[in-house]
Amino acid sequence: MPIKPQLKGYAFALLATIAGSTVYIFSKAAFNQISLAQFGVYWFAMAIVWNTLFTLRSAEHRQFHVLTPKTIKVLILIGFIEIIATGTFYAAISVSENPAIPSFLRNMEYIFVTLMGVILLKERFTFIEVLGILLTIIGVLVISYHKDVSVESYFKSSTGLMLISTIFYGVRTITVKLHIKKITPTILAISRAIFLLLAALIMLKILGQDFAIPTKALINITIGSFLGPFLTSLSQYNALKYLEASRSAIIQSTTALFVLIGAYLFFGRFPMGYQLVGGAIAIAGPMILIMGKNIHFKRNQVQKFKK
Repeated sequence: MPIKPQLKGYAFALLATIAGSTVYIFSKAAFNQISLAQFGVYWFAMAIVWNTLFTLRSAEHRQFHVLTPKTIKVLILIGFIEIIATGTFYAAISVSENPAIPSFLRNMEYIFVTLMGVILLKERFTFIEVLGILLTIIGVLVISYHKDVSVESYFKSSTGLMLISTIFYGVRTITVKLHIKKITPTILAISRAIFLLLAALIMLKILGQDFAIPTKALINITIGSFLGPFLTSLSQYNALKYLEASRSAIIQSTTALFVLIGAYLFFGRFPMGYQLVGGAIAIAGPMILIMGKNIHFKRNQVQKFKK
């Protein structure tokens, strides 16, 4: 019996969510043995390999359009944004005792994308979206609660680094949204990996760190870079073929739950009670926010149809 298209979409969205959660697990396992710069060199070199192999798999992806000077400028801008966003993201995982905490905090990106959409793209809030934003903020505040923390130590902590990361990821998402018709996802993925690899190589040189890493760390990076960024992107792309973007996004907002399970199985670590409560709220917030956006979009479509 053939599988229904919508069921295929949910299956791919779930696969993308599980694959995305492995980024936190395998990168944290590697960070237990190597530095951020060493990790970046191998992780993003692998990303270039996986994305290039994916690009060569069909005639459609082998077709590269000539890049105009304007497109190159946009790619450079996105590249520098990615260096800050992705650099602080992995730094947050490296300093966190439990990778589940950064995964909960990653949901802040939904807030910043929505806020920037309102400011830059003139989008509008609905009551449900505001509720989702408030819940996410409350969840983040609960997770990041610490007594007597200075501003400097806050921004060196997992919470502070994830705040910086999600702000810049929000900027990246809006920038891509404004130029996605001119730049293909394949070009974006490879360009991103090249910028991040160059940044990691420069960092490795400045810090004078060794290029050689333990075999176990290399194995974790190889598995993680394939299951994480590569398989996640591929699954997300296929999910959107069969499923509405909002439904796929709701499923993927639960990534932290799979990271929670993975962190316990791999490292025997479990967040504290208040962090679990905050994490649950931080997951519920984006779900409500995405549902609010979906309702608002459908309502606008109905009004346009009536006109």
